[in-house]
Amino acid sequence: MMNSSYQTPRLQIAEVYNSNQNSEFLVSVLDILTPSVVGSLPPYFQNVNSISSAREWLKQIVSDGRLFVVKLVGESKAIGFVFLSTENSGDTHIGYLLAESYWGKGYATEILKGVIDFIKSEDQVTRLIAGVATDNVASIKLLQKLDFIHSSTEDNGTMFYEYQLSQK
Repeated sequence: MMNSSYQTPRLQIAEVYNSNQNSEFLVSVLDILTPSVVGSLPPYFQNVNSISSAREWLKQIVSDGRLFVVKLVGESKAIGFVFLSTENSGDTHIGYLLAESYWGKGYATEILKGVIDFIKSEDQVTRLIAGVATDNVASIKLLQKLDFIHSSTEDNGTMFYEYQLSQK
């Protein structure tokens, strides 16, 4: 299997292919998925608070699509994740999260710019779709800054933004 990874000036982002990860990786999952980080995310992101629940979370995420781990260049500790789930239509749902101590430093912008370029290079995806809670002002501004267009809002307060990659 091809190694799917990309690097930005400050970050190394690499795909995780299976849920058989060591305990150090599972501890990093616990460090990242804190209540303030996952507060507005789907139920399976909630209450990941033990090695066994981190293992179950990882198993579900890897089976649902593609998971990428985000690390600072030259470091071994994970600081965030990127999620991609592609439908048959070529539409890909994208999600991203960072450990709270890395918020407000421009890393999310770097992650998304990098993943957009990476996905373009694979030439498989026609459109990215990002869901964000209406009260997540930082992510909304980030998506708008990167030319994602608001497409809909659900009754539960989730806003969806789309980014057109190609006209396949």
